[in-house]
Formats: sequence, C-alpha cells, structure tokens
Amino acid sequence: MKKSIKICSLVCVFAMLFTPALTGCQSGTTPSSSKADSASASSAKSDAAWDTSKKDKVVISVINNYYTAGEKQLALDYMKLHPETEVVVDVVADNDSYNQKLKTTITTDINTAPDIIHGNFITGALNASWQNCYDKNYILDLTPMLDETNPYNDNKKVRDVFKANDITRSISGTGGKMGTLPFDFVGIGFFYNKTVFDKMGLTVPTSYEDLVADCKTLKEKGYKAPIAASAESTWVENMIADTAYRSIETQFLSLPGDAVYDASTMSANTKITEDQVNDPTFDLYAVMNDEKISAFVKKNGVNTALNKTVWSQFANLAQYFQQNWVSPDSAKVLTDFEGQNSPILCSGSWNVGKLVSEIGQLPTDKQFEWGTFSLPGFKNPPAGFTAPMRSLYVFGNQMGIIKKSDADHEARVKDLLKYWYSPKQAQMMYEVTLSSGNYVQGPPAIQGVTLSDENKLRLSGFISEGSVQNWGAMIGQTQCLQADIPTYNNICNELTDNKIPVDSFLNQLNTLVTKYNDDKIKKNGFDLDPKTKDQSQE
Repeated sequence: MKKSIKICSLVCVFAMLFTPALTGCQSGTTPSSSKADSASASSAKSDAAWDTSKKDKVVISVINNYYTAGEKQLALDYMKLHPETEVVVDVVADNDSYNQKLKTTITTDINTAPDIIHGNFITGALNASWQNCYDKNYILDLTPMLDETNPYNDNKKVRDVFKANDITRSISGTGGKMGTLPFDFVGIGFFYNKTVFDKMGLTVPTSYEDLVADCKTLKEKGYKAPIAASAESTWVENMIADTAYRSIETQFLSLPGDAVYDASTMSANTKITEDQVNDPTFDLYAVMNDEKISAFVKKNGVNTALNKTVWSQFANLAQYFQQNWVSPDSAKVLTDFEGQNSPILCSGSWNVGKLVSEIGQLPTDKQFEWGTFSLPGFKNPPAGFTAPMRSLYVFGNQMGIIKKSDADHEARVKDLLKYWYSPKQAQMMYEVTLSSGNYVQGPPAIQGVTLSDENKLRLSGFISEGSVQNWGAMIGQTQCLQADIPTYNNICNELTDNKIPVDSFLNQLNTLVTKYNDDKIKKNGFDLDPKTKDQSQE
C-alpha cells in the first residue's frame, strides 16, 4: 500500500514537485561563472554574450494557468541577474487564441512574434511540418545548444538535465532536430480516495480484475458511479488494445520501400521486431503509416474477434463510470471526486495541482487523503493480450525559440531558456505553480528536480515505462464523421450501460467507421499501396 498524505497539508509539500525550469542558451560564448546562484549580477553581465550596455526585451508567450505563476517569478528572478534585459510574460487565454497569435505574428512580421513559446504548438498553428518551420527560419534549431554549457547549472552541458533517451525522443518528434526542450510529461491514470478505500478495506488494485472488483464493491456500498471518468478515460480503451495489437505493430510501420519512408526520422522502425513487445520501450521512436492502417481497416473493418475482446474488457470497467461518460462535463467530474461522490477519478496528470489546491481549500472535515495509480495489467490475460499494460506518457510542456535576425537578442533569449532549464529554477517553477493553484502538466523531464515522497506519490500513478500507441483507428474509437458523433456517443453509452451486447455495438460501430475511413482515404488520396506515392503527396 502506498504511503498517504493528508490533503490539508499537501499544498505546500506538493509545491516542491513541479516548477518549469527556464533554461536558455547563448550563441557564441557562454558565461564562465561556475554556479548561477553564487554568481553576482556583475559577473553574469561581464561574461554575457550580448551587449550589456543596451536595453532589450524578451517576451515569453504562455497559455493561461500552465505554470504562469512560476514563469512570472522566473522572469523577476532573471531580471535581478540581468537588469539590462526586460522579461515579459505574455499570458494568452486558451489554445485557440494561442494558435492564432502564433500564426498572425510569425507570418506577418516574425520580429513582432514572442521569443519563447510552447514549441509543440507551432506546427499546428502554421499547418506546417517541422522541416518547413526550419526551412523558413520560423523556429530555432536548439540541437547545437545541447552541447553549450549552462552557467546556471554548474557549467554543465545543457543536455545534462535530460535523459539520453528523452533527447532522442524529442529529436525524433521534431523533424530530426531539437525544435523544443521538453519540460515535463503528460500521463493518464487514476486518482483514488484513500480515506474511502481504507474505510471499505480496499487497497490499490494490482490487476485489472482487482480494479473491476473494487468498483463492484464500491457500487454495492452505495456509490452510484465509483469512477468519475473524464474525457481522458477513452485512453483506457487504447491501453487495453495496446496489450494485443503490439504483437502485430510492425505491419503498420513506415519501412524502407514505402513512399513516405524517411531514413532521417524513421530509421528506428527497421530495428523493431515483434519479439520485443514485452519491452515497454521497444517502439518509443516508432512512426506509424496512416495508409497501412487505413488499408487494414478497409479490409477487416472493426467488427473483429480481437476488437470484441477489447471492447468487452473496457465495458467491464466502464459500467462503473458516470452516465454519459463519453462526453463528460469536465468540471463536474472533478467536483464529483472532490465532493467524494466518486472515490476514483480517471484523468490526466495536469489535474494534480488543481486537486491539491482545491481539496486543500475544503473545510477540514471535508478533506481526505488521496493518491494515484496507473491502469494495472491483467491477472488472467485474454487470449493474445499478453503484453504488459502501459499508459499514455508523452512530453507535455515543450518550449522553443522563435528565430529572429538579431544575434544579440537571440543570445539573451537562449540564456533565459538556460536559466529556465536549470534544476533549481525548474523546481522553483513547480513549487510556485502548485502553491498558486496553477496547472502542472505532470512529472518533470528535468533531472535534478528533487521531489518529496509526498510529491512522488501524487505523480507515481502517471509514470509509465514507454508509452501506449494510439490504436483508435484499429478499434473504431471516435472514428466517425461529425454528423455521426451523436450516434457514436449513444452506442458507447448503451454498451457500457449493458443495454446492448458487444456484437450489436460492433455492428453499428463498423457502419460508422467504414464511412469515416472511406472519407479519410479519399481526402488523403490513398491508393492503399504504401509503396506508391499518393496524389496528396505529389
């Protein structure tokens, strides 16, 4: 049983867990001071790679609530070291507004664009590939920065705060170059009310069967919906499917001879074999082939024996979700857990900070102990479902630099990013963010951030070795046209409410998926032969 912590005292404790570290790089030489903390402002300025006699402004553009309190503190601390550089934290309301701002400023006059951004948004905002962003000088390639020293981390190399595999993974995901620096991870798992579990004599489930049994007990004890299921609960379907589809994953990879194969970004695919499926990290850098997947679905549909098992196993758990779990009210789902209406919450790691803050503000007699756990594997796996269970575990916050024409300005921006990505500043970001009730994305990607046992407990349920692939197309998950979404939601609810059998569900789902897949094939110009170029690729 995992150690528990009283929520009322957790806000300050958990603060030690999350704080984005802003670490910037300089072009040219870097400060030679051995320690950022002990270095005086004059020393930092005298060794700076920019003209310290000139004033300049660096703009950090971020999305509201995600580390914003920590980022503002970081800006203040940095300006004490470098008063010649003004640091402005531009907080944008939401994702859509952020995308629009990036698109407008970058394509109109890039010199008016912010300097440090959520780099993982840029390709979507511009509807461009990473290579296109590099070719047009929209984003700075941070690969050379990895081998620069960081004056705010004992002059260690910038790369030293990352695990080697994480650097490879980041480069693989940003077009063969280091387009962003990962700050944290995003994971999906379960929050649980330890106070209720103890009262009911329950322990953290160690198998899928145990989780289902615990939910049955909770329902018998009067909990109408033992699990408050957020939209992220759909990843549970993928996790189940992943334990079976991993054994045939190589059929869906882009390989030499395929028209879309690119050796610079897909060479890892050639080293993946089916006998590696019990290694959770075997496909960490795998690149799937959309045309192969569409061809498979076209040939086989989704009404298959394998998918019958996937959906049956999912429904066995989802029967304990709240009604209409397919399109949940996100605010109500959290409230149901905080109000102890549902002793379990299936959601993402970014809600950790919010729950710490909100539960800590409840009246003392309404507070409770809680922890987290990941979706456990099968005790008695269905036929073919032998691979270990793994979860969604991908980079969350990823910061990048907009490339501009002023070398002096670029040196300041890179130095600020180095400051951000030093362990001490990263830890400060977590602490300030959590104590302010802001969102953190999940476990830190920065090595050297010291977490208390209490904080580790809060994140332990979201950490996964390797990451689940997205098998949504294979199992028919949300694979429907816009007009068919109400029908899709309805049959999912009917399945998990035990109103229709899985065979009837899959028959209806197959009709929706066939329409969607045919539309996808047409729009992409797939000829369903991966070795030939499609019209959309000309």
